[in-house]
Amino acid sequence: MDSYETVKAEASSAAAAQASRPLTVSGLYQGDMMLPQPGRFELELRVDIDPRNLISPVMNRVSGDLFQVTRTNLPGQPPQISRTYIESWIVDRPVITPSTDHIDVTGTVRYWLGTHPATTVALRISWPGSPPAVGAEVTFTETGGSARKYSCRRISDAFRNVNIEIDVCSSVNTLPLLPSYDTSWHDDRPADLPHRVMTIESIYEEAGVRVTIDPTHTVVDDSAAQFQSWTTAELHDAMETHFSQVGGTWPNWQMWGLMAGAFEDSLVGGIMFDTAAAGISSAGSERQGFAVFRKHEWFNGLVKEAPQNQEQAQAARQFLYTWVHEAGHAFNFLHAWDKGRPDSLSWMNYDWRYEQRNGDKTFWKRFAFRFDDDELIHLRHGNRASVIMGGDPWSSGSHLEAPNLSMSQIEGKAALELIVRSKGYFDLMEPVIVELRLRNLLSDASVMIDKRLQPEYGGVAIYIQKPDGHVIQYDPVICAIGGPEMLMLAAAGYAEPGRDRYSREIFLSYGSSSFYFDQPGDYRIRAVYQGPGDVLIPSEAHRIRIGAPVSKEIDRAAQDYFTDDVGLTLYLQGSRSPHLAKGVRVLEGLADQFKTTELGAKVAMTLANGVSQPFYRMQDPQSQKMVRTSNADPDQALAMTESALKLYRNDTSKSANLAYSRVVQRRADYHEEAGNPGQAKQELETLAQDLTARGANAPAVEKYQRRADALPDSNGKPPVTPQGRGRAAAPKKRPRAPKRAT
Repeated sequence: MDSYETVKAEASSAAAAQASRPLTVSGLYQGDMMLPQPGRFELELRVDIDPRNLISPVMNRVSGDLFQVTRTNLPGQPPQISRTYIESWIVDRPVITPSTDHIDVTGTVRYWLGTHPATTVALRISWPGSPPAVGAEVTFTETGGSARKYSCRRISDAFRNVNIEIDVCSSVNTLPLLPSYDTSWHDDRPADLPHRVMTIESIYEEAGVRVTIDPTHTVVDDSAAQFQSWTTAELHDAMETHFSQVGGTWPNWQMWGLMAGAFEDSLVGGIMFDTAAAGISSAGSERQGFAVFRKHEWFNGLVKEAPQNQEQAQAARQFLYTWVHEAGHAFNFLHAWDKGRPDSLSWMNYDWRYEQRNGDKTFWKRFAFRFDDDELIHLRHGNRASVIMGGDPWSSGSHLEAPNLSMSQIEGKAALELIVRSKGYFDLMEPVIVELRLRNLLSDASVMIDKRLQPEYGGVAIYIQKPDGHVIQYDPVICAIGGPEMLMLAAAGYAEPGRDRYSREIFLSYGSSSFYFDQPGDYRIRAVYQGPGDVLIPSEAHRIRIGAPVSKEIDRAAQDYFTDDVGLTLYLQGSRSPHLAKGVRVLEGLADQFKTTELGAKVAMTLANGVSQPFYRMQDPQSQKMVRTSNADPDQALAMTESALKLYRNDTSKSANLAYSRVVQRRADYHEEAGNPGQAKQELETLAQDLTARGANAPAVEKYQRRADALPDSNGKPPVTPQGRGRAAAPKKRPRAPKRAT
């Protein structure tokens, strides 16, 4: 057959007497099995073959979910009916044959999981207003002739239904609480953009999902004077405490949003929580909730009435974008560039990333305020488990079978080099932390990079090959949206030593797919930097080995260690949430038991980070007030990291330099917070001396020395001025400056 529009026109001509009747049949159907086991199974059917409205694109797909129905009859009571989800399927590009009073749709069924005999499906759908009133008759036919029949009625023009519960912090409890944007407000827009007022609900309705937002907003009292910004651990605790559905049955078509004040990283405007701690009320459910930070500079121009200028319009547009983008992650949407589509005009792309490739202001001048077609197919017709909140881990629907970019390689000369480094051998349970290093390879040009190398910000993808050869992508627990943090790497031929490179440590032990290094054996790690513009730089594979347990004692400890409570505590770098108390207790035992090893040192560092800062939560849910439940204890943090300091100072291997530096920098913070800047100065100076003796990167050493110089000594002597440092002069720069920046 020709396109659907052609056959639809033919059908309309044949039914001229009923030309005024609406012909749209797309939407959600539901019904029971008729044969061979009447009432035993139920089908939810999604038909997507004609326009639902003038805005919503047609994906030309049919899909469905199958449920088994259980009826329990008790004396004197009405029947108790429950259903159990079984599996999902899809038909790509079905064949459509319209007639006067009905339309026939046929195609080959593709099941998302499992082994099935070859199956075709035939749908006969009544035009609206035509008999029979059932809506759709559905017949599945397997190889050999076995058939299953269902009778379904149309229950909605949307394909899925989702409820969102949104809470608001008192510090930002001001209008607008939720976004509303008129497409005519900002001048940067496509010339053919249909005029409409958009909200979270209308955007997802256009995408095919009916979103219902609970009109009641719990107000979280965050007015404590010293509570200025949220940490990830506090957000996780808030979701576990506030989300009324967290204790329900999961997976579920429910999500939670929080409009908060500010995040601890001021560049972050929104964040998605990928997981909740297993064993708590939510039983480890993923993709449940997200937060938008109203105090971010993006939203400074927000006004409760219609915008009066372009700055206010831009703030309203960005407010809508952030809400829709973060909610999209809960539907298992990845960023556009993570799917190999950096030029996608989608809610899931970043405007600044797109414009680095396509020119200034091009994103908003071309963006039609919609998801791209692949995202719409996933949202409407994807495997239920990979779409529903609390189902498969974030990104699983896109990356488990063939991780994107995992086999990428560079041909020819690149401007940047990306290296993955680590000490190479890790004991079982020892947190795996690797170094990512970017280096400018150009001899006469500087290169601009984004310093945010953590996978949470979407600029780096990391792939892990397990001992069995299976390759998976590392998926972090959270996903943050924010602007870039740019850094210019000097030209390699004209830079002081080390000015042409930038390093960052990355924690990889635990993510949305639980622990990644929970078995002894050889692993290989590759990273791909997805930088500004067209920059795409893969690393070589870095091999590490996870050791086998050397004693029954360690083997027993591993049983308690490899749990989500412990993993999330490690990922959050310590937490005082009672929801994670079990994980903290396990780590405290390990830190004491293995204090002379790197396992003990790294665990102690995590726990120390948690106790070094105050923790705020709602101790009394009735008051909805955020209160400080734990004070910062820098003295305890110093005591907990003594063994780690000794261990890394005595380890003169090059791979220990970053870990040694991290310990000293954190301890310097703790000393200052405890009122002992002289001790901070002493440890920083010792660090600079030790790193110099080990031949470490000169700019890094200078950074630690500068911080030491800015502190008074233990006798109260004022900081040293740059002219009075008494250190050797820095090497002279080469006379010629870089020619250009890329």
